[in-house]
Amino acid sequence: ILPYLQAQRKGKVIFTSSGVGITGFPGLAPYVSSKGALEALAKCLNLEYASDGISFHIFHPPLTRTRSSAPLPIPGEFMADPKKVGYDLAKHLSSRRFLICHSFGQKIQTLACYLFPLKMGRLLSKMTARYADTRPSQ
Repeated sequence: ILPYLQAQRKGKVIFTSSGVGITGFPGLAPYVSSKGALEALAKCLNLEYASDGISFHIFHPPLTRTRSSAPLPIPGEFMADPKKVGYDLAKHLSSRRFLICHSFGQKIQTLACYLFPLKMGRLLSKMTARYADTRPSQ
């Protein structure tokens, strides 16, 4: 795709990341490290291709009700509706900001993760563990 975007001297690439790529999360090291790597890749490519008119962005969706999130010990009411997240992303596709979030609340939470990654990681881990401990056995 890069050669095509370079030929037209403009373009936008949006990567989907995750808050845990910033904060870390126990038991999800492969997933978390891949999201952290995407963040670094987007930053580097943004710098490398700016003169070609190509921008790279990170989309931070909230935790969303999907098949991959179903096994997580998190109440469904704390997960976003995938259709709404998709529509909200579509609304922000024209954004020039590096960081794209689907809502103001998600933006605040994501910025808190960037500012206080380990504290937010501990908080999210504790909250998840607390919920898992109170959940009935299946």
